[in-house]
Formats: sequence, structure tokens, C-alpha cells
Amino acid sequence: MLHFFKLGAPFCLSVMFLSLILSPLAVAATASASSLTQMFQHPGLSAPHTGVHVLSLKTGQTLVDYHKSTALIPASNMKVLTSAAALTLLKPEFRFRTAVYAKAARQEVINGDVYLKGFGDPELNDERLNTLAEELKYLGIRQVKGNVIVDDSFFDQQLEGAGWKKTYGSAAYSAKISALSLNLNTVKVWVRPTAPGRPGQVELQPANDFFEVVNQTVTTQGRTSLKIVRTLTDGGKNRVVVTGQVSARVRPQAETINLDYPALYAGHAFKRMLQNAGIQVQGRVVQGQLPAGTALLAETQSRPLNEIVAELNKHSVNLIAENLLKFMGATFEGAPGTAEKGAKVIRERFLEKEVGYRAPGLVIADGSGLSPLNRLTPELLTQVLAYMHKRYDVSVDFVSSLAVSGVDGTLRTRLNAPGLKRRIRAKTGFINGVSSLSGYVYTDQGEVMVFSMLMNHYQNFAIARTLQDRLCTELVTYR
Repeated sequence: MLHFFKLGAPFCLSVMFLSLILSPLAVAATASASSLTQMFQHPGLSAPHTGVHVLSLKTGQTLVDYHKSTALIPASNMKVLTSAAALTLLKPEFRFRTAVYAKAARQEVINGDVYLKGFGDPELNDERLNTLAEELKYLGIRQVKGNVIVDDSFFDQQLEGAGWKKTYGSAAYSAKISALSLNLNTVKVWVRPTAPGRPGQVELQPANDFFEVVNQTVTTQGRTSLKIVRTLTDGGKNRVVVTGQVSARVRPQAETINLDYPALYAGHAFKRMLQNAGIQVQGRVVQGQLPAGTALLAETQSRPLNEIVAELNKHSVNLIAENLLKFMGATFEGAPGTAEKGAKVIRERFLEKEVGYRAPGLVIADGSGLSPLNRLTPELLTQVLAYMHKRYDVSVDFVSSLAVSGVDGTLRTRLNAPGLKRRIRAKTGFINGVSSLSGYVYTDQGEVMVFSMLMNHYQNFAIARTLQDRLCTELVTYR
């Protein structure tokens, strides 16, 4: 269940007030390591559930050690670990592929089925999928007498991460995980006003026949108040029910939601694209596995991994992290890829073999950090960050994938004062009761500080975030 809403003024004012009362008490040049540590002994934080580690890459000196070895819920700081492992093990130039197979066509006709097989590409979109349909057209194919069979067997059939909550519902951030994913396994629901007293107009983008839309909206002169609920029909289609009122005075409203059975969704979209390309498909869209004896007809490749990781870390796209985790599992431990196999690869092949770090208390439940079952220590994250900064073949790709303070990603409007802008590259993290920030600070003295702050069970989110920003502020001018 999703609602359209805006943050109220009282919340915004409370954040401003906390920023004032928690501003640095002394100039950073005189701040000591002990004073930085004392900063986190704040009554608004839970001491046993707060961990901070800061070290200098230049000297190796630890500036802040506040429960650095305590295993805590990292939220999206889990993506630091997942993306670092993927870049190191798969290499920045790696590309995902999605392919179409069939038995040999005769006289413009495929007498059997056509197979759409996914290999974990997290960024397959309508444009690239349509290119596959067009390639079949240019091969001279005009008819498919069988079915469109979608094959997502490169991953297991566990479509959600361990520990994901039912309250995540239809939110786009909890998109289902699949080896055959399309449009991040989401669809955009548009609601447009019409004449007052008339139903609003509800459309899906992209348009497809895998959804059943139930429009229970009305256009009014009042405020917009909409609710979107996604369920399943008896026939296995996704049903989207939109209720509430849409103001005649506002622009069209849009909400992105996730969907069930992502591989079938991709198959239905592909069938429509084949038909639009002039290729008649007689059969249905069904799930299956690619048999022996088929030939590759066409394939599409993703952008290089370094560009995908930049999208992952700057904008915290959960599906990318989940697909990376399972892809590493399938690649190094054998298909089908699972979260457990991916966790083993990260622990053994990356942390132990590459970083040289045995991680106490490490629990990898998913790749994105959406699961509250994950556990990391701040020291683990600083060790990974330090390793990636000095790793010649992936350092530039990894560091540039992180959000830049005051410039882009999840830090676009944060840490944007003149003295802080572009000085911090970091990964943010937030789920209920968890706030985290880990990355690099570039100081006035030319040093690079590596930091990780994991905060669980705090009393107030604004306090946690403000203290994170205060530490970064202090570190920029730290001597």
C-alpha cells in the first residue's frame, strides 16, 4: 500500500533546530581524536548499538574507535561490501547479457518455441528488449508457432531477500529478485485528472497486458489523496487497484511500484514487442528452461559494470545489489545463484583472499542492506574502503561510484556547505531504526580519511544524521 505525501514543516524545522544545537563547539583544527570519539556519547544514541571507526590512509592511525568491532545492522552500507567485491572479482569492464534462443527457423517460421534467457542483468530495459525483437525481425523471422518461454533459472526462485518485511509491500525499493529482470522489476502508475466528478485516468508505463488495472479514482476540486494497492489475480496477473481523489488543479501524479513474477512480466513485454515488429506469436508466455539443441539468435549486453555500480552506490538501487550478490554466487559457485552462495564468495574470495580480513560477526542476508538480519562491523567497512582506495585496477571506478557531498546521488543536498562540497564521497544507509554513513573525507591538509558510522536503535533519526555530518565537518579541517 502506497501513499503520496510530503514531509511536513514541523519535521523540517526540527531537523534545522537539531543542526543548530549539534553544530561544532570548537573549530575543527583544535579538535582531538578523543573529542571526536566523545561526540558519539550522545543521549540520543544507543551506546551499545553505535559503532564508529575513522582512520587516516596516510599514516594508518586510528582517529576514532567507538565500538568499531561491534557487529551492527548496516542498512544500505551493505552495498559498499557488495559493490567492492563485484568490481574486484568481476572487473569494471564486465557486461551482463540477455539472450534469445530457438531451434533453427525455416522459411521465416520458428516451428517451436522461442526462449528468452536472463543471466542476472539488473538493468535490462524496454529499449534493449525491443532491440532483441527487432534483431529477430532482421533475421527474417515472421512467425513463432510455439510459446515465448522465459528462463530465469540462472538464479534460484527466492524472489525476496531473507528477512525482508511484509510492510515493504509494493514499494519499488523492494523489487523482486530475478535472473530475468526488466525495468528494475517495477512499473510506473500514472494518475491524471479529468473533469470534476469524473474518474481520473490511470495508465501504466510501460503499457502491458501482464497487469489488470482497477480504477476507483474521482477527480475533485480538493486535494489529491491516492492509494495504490497491488495484488494478484486468480490467473496470476498483477492487479493494480487505485483509489482516492485526484485534484483537477494538479499535474499528473506518478508512483513506481514493484511487481510479482518478474520473468513472466519480461516475457509478456517481449511477446508484445515481437508482435509490434511484425512477428506473429501463436503461443503463450510460460516459464521454463532452455533445452539442448537450441541456437543463439540474438543477445543484448548491459553497460560496463563500473557504470552499473555507480548507479548502485550513488542512488542506492537495491535490485542491482541483489542481482550482483546472486550473480557472483552463480559465477563462482555454480548456477543457480543464491544469496548464500554469493555470501560465501564475498567472505572467502573477496574479504579473506583479496582484502586479507577475517570478518568477525559478519552476516550477509542480502546484497542491498534492506534486510535487518545483516550484520557488519565499522572496522570491516573501513578495511574494505582502505583496500579499494589502494587497489590500482578498481580504485577509480569504486571511489567515483560513491555519492559526492553537495553534488549528486544521495548526498546531493547534504554536506553542501562551501567548505564541505565535493570533500566527502560516501554511501548512505537507512532502514527503520538504522542510519549509516561510510566513505572517504578529503581534508584541507591533503589527507584521505576513511570512516564508517553505523547507528542502530537511536532515539531520533535527525540526531543520528546530524552527528554523522558533524564528524565529516570536523574531519575536513582536522590537523
